[in-house]
Amino acid sequence: MKNKSLNLDSSVEWLKEGKILIHPTESIWGLGCDAFNPKAVSDIFKIKKRSKNKSFILLTKSLESIKNYLQDINKEDIKYLHEYWPGPYTFLIKYNDNLPEHLRNETNKIALRVSNHLPIRSLFNVFSGTIVSTSANISGQKNLQKPEEIINFFKHDGMAYYDELLGTNSNPSTIIDLETKAVIRA
Repeated sequence: MKNKSLNLDSSVEWLKEGKILIHPTESIWGLGCDAFNPKAVSDIFKIKKRSKNKSFILLTKSLESIKNYLQDINKEDIKYLHEYWPGPYTFLIKYNDNLPEHLRNETNKIALRVSNHLPIRSLFNVFSGTIVSTSANISGQKNLQKPEEIINFFKHDGMAYYDELLGTNSNPSTIIDLETKAVIRA
């Protein structure tokens, strides 16, 4: 494939094929894939040189779309989530035994975000899954700033970018532990 720039429909097909999609977020370019495709998730761990004990953020259409993988959430916490979602907030939420093994970790919590960024919302209007979303860099190094730069840096055949606009936020999403309400990353 010569053109690594994809429109909405091509981006959805790319995800369904188990490939890595560079995607715009509210603030930075991310590397993403179908979260329920173990090989695709493993590919992102490899190209980022990331330890398998560090989880990824998962983008999802709504709390409802992922609730079958979560422990029961009380009404107060659901109300709390809806104060922030959709938006640039990631929550650590306890998962249940339905969550596939490759997405589990020692904390028993997954990092979830329901984005309000229009390109991501548009993606979820067509893609019915959940997407891994992680910064476009080698773990611990500076984020890469442009899709073409990301593709050239990683040189991974199964990588293309969703040709949409990056958000205007200056910082990555705030991370909050739903159980304790502690801010993990501001």
